[in-house]
Amino acid sequence: MSFIDYLLSAVLMLITFAIGSSLRFADFENIFRKSKPLYLGLFLQMVFLPICAFIIAAVANLSPAEKVGLIIVAICPGGTTSNFISYLIKADTALAVALTSINSLLILVSIPVLSNWAVAAFMGGHTEVSLPILNTVWEVTKIVIIPATLGLLFNRYFPNIAHRIKFPLKVINTLLLGVVFLIKFFAGEESGGSGISVDEIIRLLPTTLLMHLSSMILSYFIALKLFKLSGIQSTTISIEVGLQNTVLAIFVAGTLMHNAPMTKPALVYAMFSFFTTLAFAFITIRIRRD
Repeated sequence: MSFIDYLLSAVLMLITFAIGSSLRFADFENIFRKSKPLYLGLFLQMVFLPICAFIIAAVANLSPAEKVGLIIVAICPGGTTSNFISYLIKADTALAVALTSINSLLILVSIPVLSNWAVAAFMGGHTEVSLPILNTVWEVTKIVIIPATLGLLFNRYFPNIAHRIKFPLKVINTLLLGVVFLIKFFAGEESGGSGISVDEIIRLLPTTLLMHLSSMILSYFIALKLFKLSGIQSTTISIEVGLQNTVLAIFVAGTLMHNAPMTKPALVYAMFSFFTTLAFAFITIRIRRD
């Protein structure tokens, strides 16, 4: 890992601690007692989004490797940054964290199965892909579970301090995340940057943007209109569907599958998805807060 990757991990852990410090243990009890939003969110992330990606990839004017790369983005569900958006706009943060914790374990099976399926469908071949289980579980524990639990305990035993630092932490975490993303996108590859060209960005942008917006908007209305969830829950689910874990997607495509072109859709997706997801979430949460 490069220095920027270690810095990103540290920032994500700080963000998860801040998220945890804004919650109570009772918030999670409510999520698991009234589980329809949780099950629907998992279905939209793990099944609906990959189907949307496959349909778009099948008709897109991309190379076979880039088509597979698009599928890989869709099968790497959102991580801490999607939870951060729910935290920023005061959506259902407990639901967001619960979805991230569960799908982070489900991907141990879904990513190998669906990535091999994508290679067979678009490249006419087969590849052995498997996530390192112990390493993946440790990353989930290190970045999500431990900091969130520490934040929950901090809020339980020091509620006054947790309340006072809530806004400063939002500002600091937003600035830190912005700085890390800028370095990640624009630094050279030797410094841990993406190394993608402007021509590649322009060519891949329409397809990645279509997948992002269509899945995010459709998931919002499915939750709101078909399943009659609240506006806050519907927005939370759309955030989790809209913002994928591009760091994991790059790891799967580049490190596990050893295919640089497959990483390009994830790099382009990462350049806009945080900001478009934040904008969509901000608009819907203001319209439908109930």
